[in-house]
Amino acid sequence: MVHTSTVLSGSVAGIALLNDQLYGIHSGSLQIAVYCPMTLQFQQHLYFHCSSCGIQSSDLLQCRCRQLQYDYRYRRELQHMVECAINNCLYLSVQDTYYGHNICKVAIDQNNTFSAWSVHSVGSTPLGLSVTSSRNLLVAFSDNCVLLEYSPDGGLIRQINLQPAGITNPIHVVQLTNDQFGIVHHGPKHQFSIVTSEGQLVRSYSGDAGELNEPQGIAVDQQQGRVFLADRNNNRILVMNSRMLSAYPLPLPADCALNGPHSIYFDDKNSRLYIGEWTGCRIHRCQL
Repeated sequence: MVHTSTVLSGSVAGIALLNDQLYGIHSGSLQIAVYCPMTLQFQQHLYFHCSSCGIQSSDLLQCRCRQLQYDYRYRRELQHMVECAINNCLYLSVQDTYYGHNICKVAIDQNNTFSAWSVHSVGSTPLGLSVTSSRNLLVAFSDNCVLLEYSPDGGLIRQINLQPAGITNPIHVVQLTNDQFGIVHHGPKHQFSIVTSEGQLVRSYSGDAGELNEPQGIAVDQQQGRVFLADRNNNRILVMNSRMLSAYPLPLPADCALNGPHSIYFDDKNSRLYIGEWTGCRIHRCQL
């Protein structure tokens, strides 16, 4: 069964479920939208309290410490989002060509207090985020062949160099086991691979369900060992075995044609898959 939203305000760059609320971010925006997880109806924009200057706003970076008049030379937008249920917060990757790229943490509480730490020294944009079993934040940096792991408050814990695996342009990363990580990357070709914590290649998707074309988000079903992959330009979701990486397209009803699936979230409690589109600007809820 699939439930689909109406057309939303821009490409769905990220989706996350926390405290029975579905959160979404859209390309070109610095706001977090709140949706009903069942009907996918828009409810409101989340308001934030800046931990540095105390300003409240629905625009994540519009506060006294980050005021910036519009200038076409500078780009500021949210790139990706992940939730941490244990810490009751959202993490967001922010492209900010004026102040430097950031990771933002929003504590979902009475004030929705947000704080940010700069990753400008890494020299590239933070993209796909995920939370590890140790409740740390794992970040893929697109222009560098590295994965970085941060503490919940932004302390750098370790760096995983992907050069030994021959991987470039990582897009999204998730932890599969204590020592293995699944990575979507766009170099040297569009691929999904598993690497160790030392950056050594374990295996890559064999292509038994056809080649990938600009793959993006990853979601993991830990109970059944499935990996869901948004294969954007092939307009499909691939379901992979997390050990052997054999795959098949997720069966969908004939009247549910995906249009650029980009972001993806798996609700393991209710066995629901949420899919955010880049081209179609919709959110789908699939009961598996």
